[in-house]
Amino acid sequence: MTQVDRCKKDKKRSVRKKIEPSLFLSFSSFSIQGLPEDNWQTYDNGHQQWDYVEFGYRYGSWKRFYRALYTKPVYEGQQGLLEFARPDNIIITNIGINPEVIASLSDEKQKETIKAEGVINNHHQRGADELPHRGIKDFGFEELPFKRFAANSAFYYCMVISFFLFETFKEDVLEEVVAVGSYATTVRRKALDFAAKIIKTGGEIILKVTQAVMNTLRFKNLWERCQNPIPIVV
Repeated sequence: MTQVDRCKKDKKRSVRKKIEPSLFLSFSSFSIQGLPEDNWQTYDNGHQQWDYVEFGYRYGSWKRFYRALYTKPVYEGQQGLLEFARPDNIIITNIGINPEVIASLSDEKQKETIKAEGVINNHHQRGADELPHRGIKDFGFEELPFKRFAANSAFYYCMVISFFLFETFKEDVLEEVVAVGSYATTVRRKALDFAAKIIKTGGEIILKVTQAVMNTLRFKNLWERCQNPIPIVV
């Protein structure tokens, strides 16, 4: 093979590598534009709506078809989006194609997961598994304080137990004040970091707060809930 032939072959390889992703997008757009309007459906999770359409897709080198869902959000916050301004997204999955993927789930969960709405919801929650790690690091420490494993292990387990109690406190007491998914820094800033005065009088200890704090935090309700904790069933 001459040097010229090698250059031509390398050029074809580079062009092929650049063209394949664009062919995937243009093929998807072409297929979607040709689908009937009756195929489009709407998924609403209570906070956002998506227009979506489902079809089968197989890439040039694939041996089987996969499920493809083309989605477009209807809103950005509370602002509706015009058709041309909606960002699009393509989800390709083998859920519903390969039954072994969801074989370990219950029958009820399998029915929910295999639906198009379930696939979209799980796709949006794909990063949720990392949030507990972020939450516990925000609650405690990213680095353990001791040099030996046993001491760090005991410290870590105490931090996990404390984090569990903190999460239950948010659900049982602070639900009306802060979102259940709030991190420890947000809870400290909203529910704990406020001015107060402790007064001793008549044999009683009184915590005095401003009327604004009383109204914003619904302090009376919080106090009553703290005095009547939900029992933990063992």
